[in-house]
Amino acid sequence: MLENVPRKQKQFCNFTVNSLRLRGPHGEKVKVEIWALLTKVRDEEKKRREENDKNVQQKKPTPQKIEDVSDSSTESETATDLPSEKAVTKAMKKVLKKSSNKQLKFKSLRKQVQESLSFKADKDAKKEWKKLMQQCVDSNPNKMVMDGKTVTLTK
Repeated sequence: MLENVPRKQKQFCNFTVNSLRLRGPHGEKVKVEIWALLTKVRDEEKKRREENDKNVQQKKPTPQKIEDVSDSSTESETATDLPSEKAVTKAMKKVLKKSSNKQLKFKSLRKQVQESLSFKADKDAKKEWKKLMQQCVDSNPNKMVMDGKTVTLTK
C-alpha cells in the first residue's frame, strides 16, 4: 500500500511539498497529520505481519528427519530441507496415476516427484530422497509395491 511513500519524515515532507504542493502554515499542519496517520498504518501493518509470521511458524509442520548411522551432521541438514513423508507419498501416487500401466522405474519416479514438488536436489540429497521414497513405499504396502527397480501403484 505504501510502497512509493518515503519512510523518513524529512524526505516525506519534501515529497509532500514537491508532489502534493502542500506549502505554508496550513500545509505544515496537513503534513503532520498525514505523517501521523502513515506511521500509525505502518505500525499496524508491521504488527499484523509479525502475528502472521508467528502463526505460520506455529502451524508449519516440522519436516521429518531421516536418520542414518553415518555422518549425522550433514544428513540432518539436508533432511530438514526435504518435504514431509505425507507430501512425498501424495506426489508419488499422483505421478504413478499419470504414468502408463501405473508403474515407473524408481529413478524416474524420484525425478518426477522432485519436479512435481519443485525441489532442486543436489547429489547429497539424492540418497536422502531415495530413503524417504523407499520409506513411503514401505509404509503404504496396499497402495504401492516395489518389484525390483519398478514401483507399481495398486488399486
